[in-house]
Amino acid sequence: IEEGWYNARVSQIREGAGPHGPFLRIIFTITDGELQRYRFSGFVKPSSLKQGRFYRWITIILGEEPQNKFSTEELIGMDCLVFLSKRNARYTVIELCQKDMAPIITSPFNNTDYLSV
Repeated sequence: IEEGWYNARVSQIREGAGPHGPFLRIIFTITDGELQRYRFSGFVKPSSLKQGRFYRWITIILGEEPQNKFSTEELIGMDCLVFLSKRNARYTVIELCQKDMAPIITSPFNNTDYLSV
């Protein structure tokens, strides 16, 4: 599997708890190409802080900031781009991008700019 951006759909969200507190496991299904139908997970801490990964990912998936009352179930079936990266011998989702935006660069560690297509 090549690290990079892939078209995906949110297929499932599971709650969990770990040594650092509660988390959400967001499961994405790749929607095209050689990895079509493969599933990969991304993990976020549920937090309302706008600087957090959870808030950023929810905003990206929805295409707008979430309203005051929000259910993660609303995300199921929504499309986005995911960046797959190998971490500890497993591939995981480490970043998202809106479906109608194309990342200018290939690495999410420097992706502060996006190009609209």
